[in-house]
Formats: sequence, structure tokens, C-alpha cells
Amino acid sequence: MKKIILTFITTLLSVIVVFAQIDTIKTLVVAENQEAELAYNKGISAFTKGEHQKAIDFFSEAIKIKPDFYKAYYNRASVKVEKEDFSGAISDFGETIKINSGFSNAYFSRAHAKIMKGENKAALEDFGLALSKGYSKANLYYYRGVAKFQMKKYKDAITDFTKAIEKKSAYVYAYNDRGSAKRKINDYDGAIIDYNKAISLNPKLALAYNNLGSVKRKKQDYKGAIAAYTKAIKLKNNYHIAYNNRGSAKFDMQDYKGALADFDKAISIKKDYTFAYNNVGITKVKLKNYKGAIEALDKAIQLDKNYAYAYVNRGSAKEMLRDFNGACTDWKKAVSLGIKNASIYTQGCK
Repeated sequence: MKKIILTFITTLLSVIVVFAQIDTIKTLVVAENQEAELAYNKGISAFTKGEHQKAIDFFSEAIKIKPDFYKAYYNRASVKVEKEDFSGAISDFGETIKINSGFSNAYFSRAHAKIMKGENKAALEDFGLALSKGYSKANLYYYRGVAKFQMKKYKDAITDFTKAIEKKSAYVYAYNDRGSAKRKINDYDGAIIDYNKAISLNPKLALAYNNLGSVKRKKQDYKGAIAAYTKAIKLKNNYHIAYNNRGSAKFDMQDYKGALADFDKAISIKKDYTFAYNNVGITKVKLKNYKGAIEALDKAIQLDKNYAYAYVNRGSAKEMLRDFNGACTDWKKAVSLGIKNASIYTQGCK
């Protein structure tokens, strides 16, 4: 009898030890999750404060503690997008998807990062996956439209911008970008309607006024273009592109002094603005300041050695100063860079 009792007690003790070990394991798992959550929450807090590197460090700590913490991967990727580390972001969104393949936001966000990296075709694949996982917000159609626009698929881009607007009627940037896509296919009236709609939704959107000016210039409504560019500049006084564009419209109206003032202003804002230096050059040719023209065009070419039109224009300025050898050299360079029309100038060259 004693032997049986002893055996029973031993067995009972073994069972107690096993349960004690199980309880200990559960306690450890809970503690690890709490540490991971704590690091994760600190990462969120740092992110909202704009402390990007701290946020990345905290999310990395959370992942180290809990390797399958897909939300930490996702948010670390989001911070990397803010830091313009698009390759790193794409990698982290990929890890998110490996852990949780049904997380539609990750496909959408990876597609967005791919657009920022210039991988538009790959982005389209991810947008398709996001849709298949249930993500169908307006911003998906908008950014898919952006990708198609950058791939020069303008009609397809218009279709997606329209879908974005159907889902979000006040989608300002979708109207603006649809206008730009319409401009690319020479639907200038349609573009004007869209730019005006964007402006009506956000009267402080300088970009839309600048774009409106550009399409009005296409329609040879130079006064209307200048008015739109001027509005853009009033809203954003350091808008170097709008100054350059307004200068171009003034040039079209043969207001060369006014054009030159705008081109110079654009350069004062952006010292390495290649296009503006070229425009200063051609304007000074019109004003018969050939030496000044060459100086401006020299600067344009210093900034971009393959700027073919600057070579054409500098050649013309040199010709006016009777530097025929220099002119021929510049025109030949322009031809070598793909400006076929420049071959007209080279006919008299040796």
C-alpha cells in the first residue's frame, strides 16, 4: 500500500511541474509581447513628432523582440518613405506582406513607394493586388493614374483619375492631374475645365494656376496665361517654375524686357535652373545682347552638357558675333544630341 501511495505522489508532483513550466512559458510570451508593443508605441509617438530615425529604431526593436510583428514592419516602411528611402520601404512592405498576405494597405503602400522610385510598371502590379485584397479607396485610382501618366498612357490615366473623382467628388489633385493628362492629348478645353474645377475646390492651389496658365499658352491666350501665372506667383512667391513660364508667355508676346525680368527672377530663386538660363540666352539674342546671351547659354551648358537646344541657341548668338567656327561647332553638337533641325544651320559649315 505504501508503495502505491508513493508512486501516486510522484506522478502528481510530475504533473504539477509540467503545469508550472507551461505557466512560466505563457508569462514569458506575454512579457515579450508587452515589450514589443511598448517599443512599437514609442515608434508611433516618434513618427507623429517627425522624429523619423527614432521611430525606425523603435520599430526595429519591436521587430527584434517579435519577428512576426507585421504592423511594426509596415510602419517602419512608412517612415522610410518619409525619409525617401524607397528601396528600404519596399523591402519592409514586402516583409509585411509575407507575414500577413491579406493586408491590402501594404500592397497599396508598396505600389506608392514604387512610383516614388520610378518603378511604375511594378507599381501597377501591386495596385492590382491591393484591389484583389479589397483595397478600393479613391487614392488607389489616383496613384494608379499617376503611374500611367508617367508611363505616357494618358488616356488610361484619365480613366483612373475619373474613377478617383467618382469615389471622392472633391479630389482636388485628381482634377488637376486629369487636366494635365488631357493637355497631353491636346484636349485643351477639357484641361481648362479640370484645372478650374481644382481651383474652385482649392483656391490656394498655386500648382493648378500654373497649369492653367500653361494650357492657355498652348491655346495662344497669352494674356490669360500671364494672369494665371501671376496668380500662382501671388500664392507662392518663390515659385520659380511659374516665373519661368510667365516669362515664356511674355516672350511669346514679344515683351522681351518683361520676359527677361521673369527669367532672372526664376534664377534668383533657383540658381541651377537650366531652362531659365537658356531662356535668358534666347531673350538676350532678341535684345541683341549677344555677349550676354552667350554667357547665359554657357551657364545652361555647364549645368547640362547634353542640353541640345542651348547649343543651337548659343550657335546663333555666336553667328551674330561673326564667330562662325564657334557657331558651327555648337550646331554640330546639337545635331549629335538629336536635334535634327539643327542640320539646317550646319549646311554652310566646313
